[in-house]
Amino acid sequence: MDVDLGGRRPPGDDAGGQLPAEEGGFGVLRGLEEAMGPAVRPVKGDHWLPPLPGEPECTVFVSTIGDPTVLWEDRPSLPDGLDGAGGGTDPEVNSFHQSEPACWATADELGDEAVDLDVLPRCSPTEPADEAAWLVQPDKSLPQRWVRGWSLTRERPVWVPVSYVWLFTRHEAIGERIAHPISTGRAVHSDLHQALANGACEAIERDAISLVWSQRLELPEIDVSGEPALRKEQRRVRDGSVDYRFYDATSDIGVPTVFAVALSDHNDRLGQLVMCATGPDPVEVVRNIYREAASSRIAQAPHAAPDDPKNSTSVLPGAIQMGDPGKREDFDFLLRRPRPTRRLADLPTAPTGSSAEQLSLLVERLAAVGAEAIAVELTTDEARAYGYRSVRVVVPELMPPSFVHRNGHLDHPRLYRAPAAMGLASHPEPELNSEPQPFA
Repeated sequence: MDVDLGGRRPPGDDAGGQLPAEEGGFGVLRGLEEAMGPAVRPVKGDHWLPPLPGEPECTVFVSTIGDPTVLWEDRPSLPDGLDGAGGGTDPEVNSFHQSEPACWATADELGDEAVDLDVLPRCSPTEPADEAAWLVQPDKSLPQRWVRGWSLTRERPVWVPVSYVWLFTRHEAIGERIAHPISTGRAVHSDLHQALANGACEAIERDAISLVWSQRLELPEIDVSGEPALRKEQRRVRDGSVDYRFYDATSDIGVPTVFAVALSDHNDRLGQLVMCATGPDPVEVVRNIYREAASSRIAQAPHAAPDDPKNSTSVLPGAIQMGDPGKREDFDFLLRRPRPTRRLADLPTAPTGSSAEQLSLLVERLAAVGAEAIAVELTTDEARAYGYRSVRVVVPELMPPSFVHRNGHLDHPRLYRAPAAMGLASHPEPELNSEPQPFA
């Protein structure tokens, strides 16, 4: 697949593309080492977070990038800076916007050069009726800001609403109040194709997260007990007090997706935690869940339960409320047995060829369900100088998870069509799960 992001060529064709092949993994690590350090570099240091008592041993680090808004704002909006944690060794460098690249226009004015607002997730009539709700229905006659993207599906440039691309930005017109900013589809890698593939996988993963919880999908359980490739991770789990349950959440898109519930009976505040991952290799998908679950538990541990998650606008309140051991029965649609059981070998597999081949397959799978994959380049000059590419993959037709409980996009057709395509029960809006999204 020939990738062109706003006129930029694929990795290897310019100075900001893939690191030299002869350097291999050492080149990636060297670039990360150079990017981390004093304030003049994009990422400031890293700090190891020890596991909680009773938790499996996993390596989790947190890094910060300070407050980049001082570069274009008179007043810093986040004086304590921004940070992020992860349980893997892959580098992640955040990227930020400035207003200059944006275009003010209505969808009617941009015509077929813009994302079709009619395919975007919409709230049902009952949601805007809540006077505390914030989102409005997409309106082609209202002006808003747009940024340039590249349709990987149609291989042409396309304008994308900023609400679907930028984080930490204010809505500057009512026409922009069509989505709450969310990190879905963002990825960083030294290989542009791999970054795009990772972003597409996360979009598919988040689609599954929303479908599973909203529709209470009764998924087949996956037995990983005899998987030799996971022995190292399972030894770590046995040393702790966490019970993992894995489920096949692969949707009609056909890319291996695993949903998990981690049960911690020893923890009086975080008794259950959900995770999900998508990728071409089911074994690696489960391995990622083991790793990321440890990071998520550490992040949630210090926070108190919210007074009312319906009033929250961030990822943690719903997860913390649903982590209460007293809410265990709300997970019965997944936890109760007996239920059909599968092994990882029963899941569909995607070829694990080159990153370009993986990306092409993902775009084809999305197109097969009528979904368009759109890429937007977010790479800062600093990240590009160190050999990294930052992208966002937007798939408007997929079902996004909502961490704003009053705006669940409950009128989006995929919420009701996808379960049926998976051979599972599809419930109408009045029968959807009313509990807040527990994923964080």
